[in-house]
Amino acid sequence: MNIPAESRGLVALQLHCRGSPPEECVHEIGDSVRDRIERVLTSYEEMDRRFTAAGGLASLLNLYEQVRRELERVSFEELDRMTQEIKTVIEALLKMDYELRKVHNLKLAFEARTPGAGSLG
Repeated sequence: MNIPAESRGLVALQLHCRGSPPEECVHEIGDSVRDRIERVLTSYEEMDRRFTAAGGLASLLNLYEQVRRELERVSFEELDRMTQEIKTVIEALLKMDYELRKVHNLKLAFEARTPGAGSLG
């Protein structure tokens, strides 16, 4: 089917509004498009209002992009390496804590055995 370029828009309108005169159809479609645009704008304004505390939707999206760019600079390998280092430090600290508790308990045990430990002399 070969439709001239100037008629293509009318074909779409005719398919959309069967049985109505083209003028009414164009008016209906224009109103429909206008209504949709208004709904989109209203929804956008509502969303923007919700993010007012953060500076609005545009500001929030800019922050999102900034965070995304900064996160790209950190590799998973770097994060894994740092996590392993932290685990190693925690294990060393736990071992030190365990040994200090043993020393504390030994000190308590020796002090309990020698009633006059301070009066040697």
